[in-house]
Amino acid sequence: MNIRARVLVSFFFCFPAFAVQAQDAAPPAQQPDQGGLVLQLRVNSVLVPVVVRDAQGHVVGDLKQEDFKVLDQGKPRNIAGFTVQQGAALPGATPAASPGTPAQAGDAAAGAAPAATPRIVVFLFDDRHLSAGDLEQVKQAAVKMLDQPLPDGTRGLVLSFLGVNSGLTHNHAVLQAAVEKLKFRRAFQQSQSACPSIDYYQANEILNKHNSTAYGNALDRTANCMHLPKAASNTGNINVEDVSTDPNVLQNETLTKNAAMEALQEGEQDAVDTTTYLRDVAHTISAMPGQRTLILVSPGFLSLSPESMAVESQLLNLAAAASITVSTLDARGLYAAMVPASESGDQSMQSLVTGQNMQDRGDAMRQNKQVMAEIADGTGGTFFRNDNDLQGGLTALAAGPEFKYLIELSLSDVKQNGTYHALKVQVDRKDVKIQAREGYFAPQPPKNKK
Repeated sequence: MNIRARVLVSFFFCFPAFAVQAQDAAPPAQQPDQGGLVLQLRVNSVLVPVVVRDAQGHVVGDLKQEDFKVLDQGKPRNIAGFTVQQGAALPGATPAASPGTPAQAGDAAAGAAPAATPRIVVFLFDDRHLSAGDLEQVKQAAVKMLDQPLPDGTRGLVLSFLGVNSGLTHNHAVLQAAVEKLKFRRAFQQSQSACPSIDYYQANEILNKHNSTAYGNALDRTANCMHLPKAASNTGNINVEDVSTDPNVLQNETLTKNAAMEALQEGEQDAVDTTTYLRDVAHTISAMPGQRTLILVSPGFLSLSPESMAVESQLLNLAAAASITVSTLDARGLYAAMVPASESGDQSMQSLVTGQNMQDRGDAMRQNKQVMAEIADGTGGTFFRNDNDLQGGLTALAAGPEFKYLIELSLSDVKQNGTYHALKVQVDRKDVKIQAREGYFAPQPPKNKK
């Protein structure tokens, strides 16, 4: 059923303030009514944004509540609330289609809201993780994309993790100037000169997954760069729990484990910091009037710990409740998972023969992209990837989807134990692609106050 708007009173978490100073004097506009239909979100509810596309990649906007079915941990759940949100594409922009599927120009006209609808488009550049080359490439694309004046009623905002802030403005030249200020700074970039050099993905494989192959390769790399005796067994693998009686080998094991522990701690903290900042940006723009689109420009990052996954779930809750569409763009474009020559000097003979290092690098890159896909899917946005047309990607993402369904699930019968619940959305229509949130965390039980 459709339900009328009511204000969201509280969340399970609190947000610090995030300052955005307006660069123009545009009067505050009223929040569009979108036909008088805005989904109510109760404190004990979770929202699931859903975008449905047909076989040609066109957004489907004529579905009703009875066409949807939601499985929570494999079991059907009753839909407590349902509504349809209609987007407003930027003039001249093509609405974002599913990756690899060209969008049709006619889709924008079919799903566009009235021209007077105010819009906020935020470009968030991930200068925590972007390499120097990728950052320069995406800067050029963004500057070209912002060559044209913004349409009436649309304001933009350029932000970065490390301090660039254009302020909210209608002036496209101000946005371009902010993009030009982006500079490469090694905030969280793996140093290839470290000995031993172990990244977050490898550290997680060694310490959390007890991957003996990964540990054996790391021991060999440590031996190579520190000129120590080999520690691996005849098979090239050794258990993380094993402790050698040979002092030289023991030194190798200690150095390798310490490096892995440091990489794991730094990686987990980086994931929490990154998702927390993204969540806080979404919280800030949730108070801005109009339709809001947040575009994360990033090479991706690993989010493997329960803490960072919980913050990501908070972000999805907030974006859904505030009707914020978060789209993501892989700033690397097309790339290969080859190990650069600068990183190949300390590889073990076993990894050269088996290609383990190349496989690890490819697996890490795929997991880097996973969080980007989850955020886009969970908010009704689009993940633009595997494409060097970054300018076109930014333009398409700024358009947003024409139709987005919001499904409300009550949590009144869900145990308050903080566990993760996997969701699956099904639609009673053939040959469609469903983009939806993959899961949520159950509420935590209330803490006893002294």
